[in-house]
Amino acid sequence: MSFSNRLYNFSPTNSQDPSLNPVFAAGLKLQCPRNAQGNVYPNLVVQMNMSPVLFENNYYKDILANCGLRTSDQTLKTSPEALQEVKDNAFNGRKWQEDFVEAMIQMSQIDFLTGTAGEIQTNCRNINP
Repeated sequence: MSFSNRLYNFSPTNSQDPSLNPVFAAGLKLQCPRNAQGNVYPNLVVQMNMSPVLFENNYYKDILANCGLRTSDQTLKTSPEALQEVKDNAFNGRKWQEDFVEAMIQMSQIDFLTGTAGEIQTNCRNINP
């Protein structure tokens, strides 16, 4: 799991990431317990936010509440510019929708690899052998 270190092995002085909301962390630990050897089960799936089936801006609200699942999510709060974008997206759903549409249009214009020039991962968690 790409976030288990935030729950159990964050640093030599903190087993849990101190920036992680403690209530959120407790819920994640229930979903991602350690086995008898102290490891987290590698194939567990955890939803990224509390409303995974809705298409909305709660991801940004979660970051502001220190409930970003991965370290990279919470890192968005460390830069003043990025933090302002997070706030704008969290508190202005219309802006988020407009920005999302623009991003999708830009992504649709990216060239993609075809034939033997590219590779499709058989498992998104691992590089193909």
